[in-house]
Amino acid sequence: MNNLIFSLNATMPVFLLMVFGYFLNRIGWMDDELAAKLNTFFIQASYRSSAALLGIAYISNLYGRATMAPLMIIGAVPLYNIMAVVVLSLTEPGAEKLNKAVLKKTILGIFKNPIIIGIVLGFFYSILNLPLGKIPDKFLSEVAALSTPLGLMAMGASVDVKKIGGQLKNAIVASFIKLVGLEIIFLPLAIKFGFRYDKLVAILIMLGSATTVSSYVMCRNMHHEGILTSNTVILTTILSAFTLTFWIFMLRTLHTI
Repeated sequence: MNNLIFSLNATMPVFLLMVFGYFLNRIGWMDDELAAKLNTFFIQASYRSSAALLGIAYISNLYGRATMAPLMIIGAVPLYNIMAVVVLSLTEPGAEKLNKAVLKKTILGIFKNPIIIGIVLGFFYSILNLPLGKIPDKFLSEVAALSTPLGLMAMGASVDVKKIGGQLKNAIVASFIKLVGLEIIFLPLAIKFGFRYDKLVAILIMLGSATTVSSYVMCRNMHHEGILTSNTVILTTILSAFTLTFWIFMLRTLHTI
């Protein structure tokens, strides 16, 4: 029950922000044009995937410390985003078959992707241990705190209820793969290869956390409609609280965490 309550505390505020954005759109306070502009706001600069947020929180809650698990999660973020750029580029509306032009555009898309640029710059900044004054630090902290709620509300405001039915089946399938299918395949492999405790929980969160809102922003920026992505974000945000609790219960029963 404690894990369920913790999960709901972590996921429901995200869902409610999207509902709030949808409500603002319905009453005319956040129209489609404003939502589109907010969707281009460099939310990626303060990129924090659902895996990173829930992973560190869950591991700290279970073991009282995060240890090396955040490094595993953060290390996967560039790979996630590189593959996202590749997939979105190859399936972009009006895209041609794979050829030199498409391949060049995809590679450029990887190097120009704001999330990847932010990760690389942040990595080198951390390695060089450069000083950061109080004013820039405060400013960046405020922008980071502002951008995520705005992105969530903009996504909620962009949801077209009339189009949900058309993509709901696909969103359910995608959500099942994200929250159940991947865990069935890869958790036994992780256990077989010796992953235990906080490392295994990190793998669970990377596999089964809610689809991050940043995927919707990236999808929109690369000229996709985004209906399927937004539906999947909403479904996985609600359902992950229950599925993650189930998987943690199963792993504890097996004495692996």
